Amino acid sequence: MSARPHPLISMAKVAFHLAGTFALPIVVGLVAALFLEVSQVAETAPTLLLFTVVFLFPVFLMQLVGIVRKTRIEVAQLRAERRERGEPIALGFERWMDVLARHAAVITPRGYSLLFAGLAFLVAALGFQWGDLGLVATMGLLLFYGVVGVTSFLSAFLVRGFAREAERRRANVRREMSPAVVLSGEPGEERFHLIGVPVPPGYHLLVEDVLPDELGTETRHVIGAGVRTQEAIVSGKLRRSPRGLYRLGPATIGYQDVLGLTRVSVAAVASCELKVLPRFRRLEIVEPPRSKHQTPDVVVRPHRFPQEDFFRFREYTRGDDTRRIHWKLSVRAGRLTLRMPESREQSVRNVVLVLDSFLPGRGTGDDAVGLADVLDALVETWVSLAAELVDRGDAVTLVAAVDDGRGGRRIESVSGRAPRTRWQDLGARARWQDRFDLPALLESVGPATDGVAVSARFDAPPPLPFQGQRFTWIYRKPEEALGPPEPGFWTVHLGGAGLGTQLLALIRLPFPVGSDENTLGARWRRYRFERARYDARQRLRARVRRGAQSVVAALIARGDAVYTLEPGPIAHRLVGVSSGAAGGVM
Repeated sequence: MSARPHPLISMAKVAFHLAGTFALPIVVGLVAALFLEVSQVAETAPTLLLFTVVFLFPVFLMQLVGIVRKTRIEVAQLRAERRERGEPIALGFERWMDVLARHAAVITPRGYSLLFAGLAFLVAALGFQWGDLGLVATMGLLLFYGVVGVTSFLSAFLVRGFAREAERRRANVRREMSPAVVLSGEPGEERFHLIGVPVPPGYHLLVEDVLPDELGTETRHVIGAGVRTQEAIVSGKLRRSPRGLYRLGPATIGYQDVLGLTRVSVAAVASCELKVLPRFRRLEIVEPPRSKHQTPDVVVRPHRFPQEDFFRFREYTRGDDTRRIHWKLSVRAGRLTLRMPESREQSVRNVVLVLDSFLPGRGTGDDAVGLADVLDALVETWVSLAAELVDRGDAVTLVAAVDDGRGGRRIESVSGRAPRTRWQDLGARARWQDRFDLPALLESVGPATDGVAVSARFDAPPPLPFQGQRFTWIYRKPEEALGPPEPGFWTVHLGGAGLGTQLLALIRLPFPVGSDENTLGARWRRYRFERARYDARQRLRARVRRGAQSVVAALIARGDAVYTLEPGPIAHRLVGVSSGAAGGVM
């Protein structure tokens, strides 16, 4: 929802806010004169014209000058930020129009409500020839244009004053996440530190931003004039924290009058990052059927014999070797307890563990919005299996296509000997992508004795064998991951299937009374956003029906070992389907 609008939409907004607002009363008056009896007020036409020249035209001129000044200041700030980051300073026509439209939008939905109400009373006064209604219309329009004029006049100075105070480092808006790195599902808090920000009398300071949809949170703070003399800290909790790397900001800093009729955007500053690391999950491994003489694949837990060594103890979990249970200690402790040797058996296996996030076509566009949870489960299984193999003594290399920090994708790998937080960091930056398929990922790390791919791909892999002697698949079936089909769009959008529920949802306000989100424009944007996501989900399901159901058969036909992934809230289950070319099939 935070994507920039099309330049034509931005141009239409600028034209409406500039010309439409001030020409609207005149147009309404002229149209009303064509259909209503206005001979009794015809002699007031010169007074109306004088009112327009003396009152409306200066307000229009002040708004025009303010928009130009504010746009130039913000463009200079954006170019300075790009220069510091070493990026090209050219903004492009789309960004120019976006900045211009944002500064032209001085009037809030509440302000437009007052304007339209005043015009409605004006038409009613002419139609019913009722002078009291004309008085109400005049007072409402005078209040509207008076506040717009004051705000337009002050806006240029507010923006310039904010920029000047920021250059002198007297004013500062700093944004941070506390903590900046969290585990998936842990609470996080967003904080703004505001120091010395100028707030004129009769106005409030607004701090707003639209966070990524995955976080389920929207930033919106209102601060009083006290922030000019002392530091103010405002904060808000995140509703969700799924795995990922999130770049937040820049936040929009603005002023709003106490009546809520006008709002001025002065700057777009204060950015930060939030990194949510994947969790390590316990793995329950169900071995695939195989012949007595067949070598088990790399995922199968080896059955080792007890050895003479110093031991440590831990609680028994499903899948552990029952021969290691210490029965006497288990009786005393009241739970099954295992004794584990302190030394680790060494393996000669060199394992490449690949996170397969390849989704060709529109994999990085809207059609991937319903797959965030699927990739989260894959990443958790990926790092958890790496921990399992490293604990067995295998030499492991993790490889994935991740965010390169500039909106693109690149291949990165990390050794199993590295700290496990580096594995999690790699997993946090993993994204669905349509650039690197499995062969490219495997070639980036060189040959290995075993390869393991954690995947939920929609299309069969290349038919040729990969490098290495053995290959194993941990596969999450997309048709199971997406769950049951969604009901119709209107049932989802309106929150129920009953006629009464849907009618009530159409009538009632979705947000508290007075919120800007209750306006028709905001509700239309919300409908378009939810409709686009719903359609993307349906395209995703259609794609699954076309090809994903035959992927398991294609993997088995390659002669590779295949496990299906069944994620759970505490442990992930790996169920063996095929042990390879010489083994059985479940």
